[in-house]
Amino acid sequence: MGRATGTIARKRRSPVPTRSEERLLAAQGYIAIAGVDEVGRGPLAGPVVAGAVILSWRKRSPWMRRLRDSKALTALQRADLATILREESDWGIGVVSSEQIDRVGIVEGTRQAMLQALASLSTSPDHVLLDGRPVYLNGRPTRSIIRGDALCISISAASIVAKVARDAMMEQEENSFPGYGFAKHKGYGTRAHMEALSRLGPCPIHRRSFAPVRESLPIAPNRGFLA
Repeated sequence: MGRATGTIARKRRSPVPTRSEERLLAAQGYIAIAGVDEVGRGPLAGPVVAGAVILSWRKRSPWMRRLRDSKALTALQRADLATILREESDWGIGVVSSEQIDRVGIVEGTRQAMLQALASLSTSPDHVLLDGRPVYLNGRPTRSIIRGDALCISISAASIVAKVARDAMMEQEENSFPGYGFAKHKGYGTRAHMEALSRLGPCPIHRRSFAPVRESLPIAPNRGFLA
């Protein structure tokens, strides 16, 4: 029997985040190293939330091996790890509302959420590791890492704290604004959300500066979209 020439598609596994970035910074004399990540840049509704976490490097706890990018974990896995992180690390979150996002823009809103998260830590970090592109954090030493939430353990921890916090907020908004499905899609522009937006119009937590929401607003004669 000849060998099959085709290939079998395999599920791509999420990378395991490491401590390499933290080790490099520790070798340079930095002690309190915070990972920072945000959740909620893209949704049409709800806040943008940033998480900041300083892990303890004096002990290697077994649960740290389970840290991953929050998107690679189930809701139950995230909730379990978030509980541990709140008990075993220095952590903080920052929240910027949809109204503020409409005022300052999502880029500045995300930066403000990160600053809030850092300010809520009990220890002021010596250095900050960020997921994605560089962000100016009022002069704090920073290093930005593309796919940092999947590659850097501190950023992975921050992504979990932020994701769990924001998901809980959106689940509460389901009670305040029923019919949109916030508990399920968390404000992202899914088909179900777009259908609800078309049927019901925007609610107070929708981001009116985002095009799909802005285009769903009624138009006043000779005045453009109503806020």
